[in-house]
Amino acid sequence: MPRPTPTRIYHFTRVEHLLTIVGSGLHCVRRAQGDGLLAIEVGDTGIKARRATRVVPVDPGGAVADYVPFYFATRSPMMYSIAMGNVPGYADGTGRLVYLATTVERLVELGLDVVLSDRNAVLDYAEFVRLGEGEPDDEFIDWPLMDQVMWNNTEQHPDRMERRMAECLVHGTVPWEAFMAVGAKSQTVNDEAATAIGDGGPDVLVRPRWYF
Repeated sequence: MPRPTPTRIYHFTRVEHLLTIVGSGLHCVRRAQGDGLLAIEVGDTGIKARRATRVVPVDPGGAVADYVPFYFATRSPMMYSIAMGNVPGYADGTGRLVYLATTVERLVELGLDVVLSDRNAVLDYAEFVRLGEGEPDDEFIDWPLMDQVMWNNTEQHPDRMERRMAECLVHGTVPWEAFMAVGAKSQTVNDEAATAIGDGGPDVLVRPRWYF
């Protein structure tokens, strides 16, 4: 199946981070941590440590931690782990997480370096393609799987979960102007996000179905 166009992509973060993101963009983990911008860490720190050393074998190179990660679907395995309380050091659930939504086409329009991985980018056997060097094969990413509500592994397909975690990686920083919508789980957090964004920003939407 060819890559759908527009190709929608999603990054989630705590609503408390929006003010910084509006002001200076969404930074890769390495820069955000170095600048002290991650007020609340929702990711698995062990996995993030691995991402800091996982080499990206295509231009512009570096490690996965040098890129801003996006998923091609909501309700990701990572969101599920957070909802189930399975992330060490974070037990605050998903209620205050917001999605930053855009498209691959918008990133390309802004001249950003975009790299795609066919599954969870931290895995040693994940494959990478730089989008600026042409389209990957139609089967590189499992696009039909991105439309499924659930992605659990099966006996016939034991790698569905890692393939659902295919990533769109953007080198360095994604400017605020790249984002086309913000999604929240509740009206309360929606209102908080709208206040942080202010006038003239992307639409802020209540989308409980994007969450577990």
